[in-house]
Amino acid sequence: MDYVIELLEKNKKYLERNIRDNKLMQTNMKKATEELGQVSQLKRAIKILKLKNKKQ
Repeated sequence: MDYVIELLEKNKKYLERNIRDNKLMQTNMKKATEELGQVSQLKRAIKILKLKNKKQ
């Protein structure tokens, strides 16, 4: 379970870095909003998995 959480966190960090480094908010707003949506989904998934992991 920890491996999955770590993998999701790395993916989230990659997407956030990609948005920031490529200045997507200024250049391509549509792609930036899609990636920000993916980031928020990853955050939710990480939160849920961490809660399930604590309960076990």
